[in-house]
Amino acid sequence: MKRFIAGLCAVLTCGLVLAGCASLKPPTMAVEGLHVGKLGVTGAAVDVSFKLRNPNPDPMLVERFEYELFLNGNRLGRGYEPNAVTLAGFAEERVKSRFDMNFLSLPGAVKDLLNDNRAKARVKGHFFVKTAGGSQKKLPFDADAAVDIGKN
Repeated sequence: MKRFIAGLCAVLTCGLVLAGCASLKPPTMAVEGLHVGKLGVTGAAVDVSFKLRNPNPDPMLVERFEYELFLNGNRLGRGYEPNAVTLAGFAEERVKSRFDMNFLSLPGAVKDLLNDNRAKARVKGHFFVKTAGGSQKKLPFDADAAVDIGKN
């Protein structure tokens, strides 16, 4: 309920603020870390920590985002974060997203994830942001980062 109210306030604020904005810069996103959770027979749950930043002076509501995750050049698959994130002007927020990885389709990436403590991660995808008119705008992102890999 608390998230819903915060989201509603952000939508109303964004609606008023973005009405005067001619161009909206997309938020930036980078992978901060990966944490391998419970291992199963065919896969693992991976918690992906992201840092989102609003390059605009005005607040922004990211309703959700979808992404592709790469590790050391190997595509791990697709993920999404369905929960809305409110970004104040020029502010950063941290978001954790659960990513289900299938061992059978990516043996090289799985080896990197399980054996190494650091890796090069790339994330690319789209944010879905609420606009002043109440519609949704699709904004792209693509970023690389060196990240720590945590394990249980």
